[in-house]
Amino acid sequence: MNVSIDLIFKIAGVGLLTAVLHSLLKHAGKEDQAHLATLAGVAIVLMWVIELLGNLFAQVKTVFRLF
Repeated sequence: MNVSIDLIFKIAGVGLLTAVLHSLLKHAGKEDQAHLATLAGVAIVLMWVIELLGNLFAQVKTVFRLF
């Protein structure tokens, strides 16, 4: 499986950005927007992980078709 280190850095970057944004919005008294920002960050990372899982299952399927 060819997963580059760039994806790990992207996920870490989104996590850091989401944490900072959540903290800033929470201290500003906008907790609802803070939770929505966190949810958006989680959704972005989840889409990347689902795409990777789809590629993994496709590769597993091709391996078992060969036998």
